[in-house]
Amino acid sequence: MSNNKVLVVAPAWIGDLIISSAFINALKKSDSNLQIDLLVNENLSDIAMFLPNITNIIISKTSHGKFSFFYRLQLGFNLRKNNYSKSYILTNSLKSAIIPFIAGIKDRISYLGEYRYGLINGIIKTIDRNKGMVNRYLNILDREYTTDLQPLFNIGDNQKKLEEKYSINKKYIVICPDAEYGPAKKWPAQNWVNLVENLISNYQVVVVGLDNSIKNKINTLESNNIINLIGKTSLKDAVEVLSSAECVVSNDSGLMHLSSAVDVPIVGIYGSSSPKYTPPLCEESKHEIIYKDLDCSPCFKRSCPLGHTNCLNYITVDMVLSAIARLTE
Repeated sequence: MSNNKVLVVAPAWIGDLIISSAFINALKKSDSNLQIDLLVNENLSDIAMFLPNITNIIISKTSHGKFSFFYRLQLGFNLRKNNYSKSYILTNSLKSAIIPFIAGIKDRISYLGEYRYGLINGIIKTIDRNKGMVNRYLNILDREYTTDLQPLFNIGDNQKKLEEKYSINKKYIVICPDAEYGPAKKWPAQNWVNLVENLISNYQVVVVGLDNSIKNKINTLESNNIINLIGKTSLKDAVEVLSSAECVVSNDSGLMHLSSAVDVPIVGIYGSSSPKYTPPLCEESKHEIIYKDLDCSPCFKRSCPLGHTNCLNYITVDMVLSAIARLTE
């Protein structure tokens, strides 16, 4: 009897994890009897719970960017009992390939990444970056993205919970001014404040994220239609808030991809990154991309190497308002 258990090593960023759900969907379509276990960092476990087609979630208590060699050795030894036939490693780092190797998994499939000879024994040839992150994952299975692989979470009706927990009691727009990657992906804070001022006459505006500097700026606005949840929600809470929004406005960030996975209209603001590489994977009619495509774009840097961040500064509040209007009309 063939072994139908595989281990997928998940990406370490929220948005990448959401995009990788298309890979998991494709893997399941290839064999409906497949048991797919997901190895994911602890900080993303709340999101992993929403991903369809996962049999077991295995939590790694390593921190993003930390080698944690002895911990990885121990976890790898502990996983030997699961007798996986294959492992797909969706990350490039050397450290991410240690656990499948130590777990004794025969076929360890991925890109070479950080010279992972031996750790990876099924090396996949890389593809052009312009084909996008989702196709970078799917290429490991010799697939390309189709809409039937769209990452989607089933959240259900949570309006009563939103009213009780957050006092959200009318149609609302969510704004997500954060981007963990760095300032070259963050639209200027004052623009977010001006956007909120323009929206509160027609909507409740819910602000989510972790950036306290923007939290303080938003708090200078006086309106009962502003619900400032910066620093007050878990990732699971954020999913609930995003799922019933009329529209979400976000930098290219994990929250933008979460919004796509709960199938709400999205205005995506792109700076140093590329909408070709990491677009929201929802229907085209459900998103508006604002991207200036300057000569220096995309640079994929955390901070602007030229010191001006014009890729974001040239995006106006009126552009965003027009995009919201198109999605909500």
